Amino acid sequence: MYARDCNLLRSVRLIFSKEFFFGSFFLVFILGINLGISYQSYNDFRVVQIILLLSLCLRSLFQQQYSITKIEITFLFYITIGSLFWTNSSFIVVDIMLVYLLFKAFQTLSYRNSITKLIVLSSLTMFLLLPLAIWDYINTGTYLPNWYLFSLNIRVYDSYFLIISTLSVWLYSTKEKYKSLYLLLPFLAFLAVLLDGGRSVTLAYTVFIAIVTICHKSIRLPLIGSYIGSWLSYLLVTYVATLGSSSLRIARESSSGRVDLWVNGLQCWAQNPIIGCGFYQLEQYPHLSAHPHNIFVQVLTETGLIGFSFLGFVLFKIARHISWNIKQNYFVIAALLAVIIDMSLSGVHIYPITQMTLLWLFVFLLKNPVFAHAQYFNQPAKNISKIERYLPGLVVLGLVIIFCYIFINASIFLDDMSSTPPRFWVYGYQLFR
Repeated sequence: MYARDCNLLRSVRLIFSKEFFFGSFFLVFILGINLGISYQSYNDFRVVQIILLLSLCLRSLFQQQYSITKIEITFLFYITIGSLFWTNSSFIVVDIMLVYLLFKAFQTLSYRNSITKLIVLSSLTMFLLLPLAIWDYINTGTYLPNWYLFSLNIRVYDSYFLIISTLSVWLYSTKEKYKSLYLLLPFLAFLAVLLDGGRSVTLAYTVFIAIVTICHKSIRLPLIGSYIGSWLSYLLVTYVATLGSSSLRIARESSSGRVDLWVNGLQCWAQNPIIGCGFYQLEQYPHLSAHPHNIFVQVLTETGLIGFSFLGFVLFKIARHISWNIKQNYFVIAALLAVIIDMSLSGVHIYPITQMTLLWLFVFLLKNPVFAHAQYFNQPAKNISKIERYLPGLVVLGLVIIFCYIFINASIFLDDMSSTPPRFWVYGYQLFR
């Protein structure tokens, strides 16, 4: 009786926890719930994302857990100065403020294994219509990812599947219940990625599986079997679907314009290498994407060496406090390497759902108590000076005002807007009416 009451109490606490509140964002995506906030699902998720992140900041502030470090003060000061010099500064400032919100959410969230289980097991429902798409592919010879519930870029799903597969492999390796389901998800996810022609995710996932299988002998054969099974299923389906064709095409051959994007970005950076050039593709290159499909090139181009140094500082802090002993910390190293590969070749960091999924992955990798380095990343921030007691409230108030102004004056509620390469809104080249 006592044990049952304790379990009930833990369940109630979980439901009212900020982590469950955060996890509800994924359920909306997984279940395909159309919120109807705007005419674009991309914008729907953006609005919900900002409301959720601001709510986490406000909750942390009221619980006196929100603090501002000196490096953050320097960062905010740099943004203020940069806004005076960057081209089309409103675009880049809004993106940076969003990244800052994600960073503060990382600080306030704790890792809960139950939330990871909920996300992973719920994600299995996303594949219910995949057999119909495969059957249609076999009959027509053309594969259409119309089984996805939202009309988003398919790379959003591919990068989401990469991260969820990473979490699923972890649950499988720790001998949790439902082991067969945790192994089924990577098989289906990687098969979907192959059908989509997701090359960056394919490379990232291959590197991840290679490291994990080399270092973890007890799950080596099942993981290799799942990986090979995805490839064989993909080749078999593709072969059957193209029986009437003269050749079997199993890979995309185009560069998707990435080289042009990177070269263009670096050329723009060279014009103002110290502080960056801001939103560099708005008018001069309207035919290109609104981001260079490489987070490192994007940060360097848009915020210069100064802005890139802040990213470098974050990476240095992570690299400094995790163990690089591949035998002891192989999973964290493999997952981080996979994420770096994907973020270097795709636009995963642009979309709301993949930003939030990446956030939870970093909470898992850096704050999970089973990892020795979690003690450092879980330690509460300390207020150092008297100013920092009042500054967090001013910063949160400023963030609320900025995003409320954007919501009130945005064009997301208009149905006659043309869709362009996305940034904050799906209308990548327009923030306001």
